[in-house]
Amino acid sequence: MNKIDWLSLDGKSLRVFLTVIEVGTITGAADKLGITQSAVSHTVEKLREILGDPLFIRAGRTISPTVYAEQMAEKVERILGELKGLVQISLFSPAESEIDLVIAANDFQNSLLLPLFYKQVKKKLKRFTLKVISPHLPSAELLRDKKCDLAIVGFSPDVPDIMQRVLFSMHTVVFYDPSVRDAPKDMKDYLDSGHIGLSFLQNFKGGVDDYLSTQGQRRRVEIFAPNFSSIATYLKGTDMLATLPSLMELTEMTDFAFSSLPFQFASGKMNMIWHQSYQEDEPHKWLRKEMLKVVNSILEK
Repeated sequence: MNKIDWLSLDGKSLRVFLTVIEVGTITGAADKLGITQSAVSHTVEKLREILGDPLFIRAGRTISPTVYAEQMAEKVERILGELKGLVQISLFSPAESEIDLVIAANDFQNSLLLPLFYKQVKKKLKRFTLKVISPHLPSAELLRDKKCDLAIVGFSPDVPDIMQRVLFSMHTVVFYDPSVRDAPKDMKDYLDSGHIGLSFLQNFKGGVDDYLSTQGQRRRVEIFAPNFSSIATYLKGTDMLATLPSLMELTEMTDFAFSSLPFQFASGKMNMIWHQSYQEDEPHKWLRKEMLKVVNSILEK
């Protein structure tokens, strides 16, 4: 039986544990936390006794976490986030808060949501800076590695440490230049036309091309554009088609007409995702609510 009651676990000890995992040495963890090496060693020994596991094993000049420690780290990070949230419930006041936020979003999501989001949030905070990074297909790793605080994605990550909220459904339509051509009359007209696609979606599963392939059909993509915002430039003055989310009529595709697809295609969803360590973080929760307000205001137009 453990000599120390598990109730003697505390936030400071758990923070030391996570820092040792992150840095890989007792000395490095001490330097990062601004405490003595002996204090870190004592804390690790205390945790070993409470938990009944070595937690760390020497590997040359560093130490490596045991399997148990790796599994425990995920839970500890969530627990510390919840403890932090308990304090922030009473302390968080937007008007007195300074927030630096990093959001991963592609150019369509950026144009549609983030300018309005920034304006709305900035007037409510003491100071607000927004950094937008634009990997074409944001991944869960960006959130795990703390490279961003939120990501806007067109898929649903099926991993336990990534939280998500649907922002809106995406109805897919076909855009065209009405000064050059009419809407495609039927499936044959759609397939016979030239198309503009997106280069970063060529290997993306679940898109229009995947669906057509299941039906034994294939559209003729003549241009693979690097991003959403460039499609309008390529499409203008041509008889080609661009199959895109209907909400792009509010952003880059305002000068074009659009029509329904000549086949049944399931609507996609745009999701807001974040790491579970931010789930109970009061400023983060507030920012997520502000994002939902922006989405609602756009959909009401």
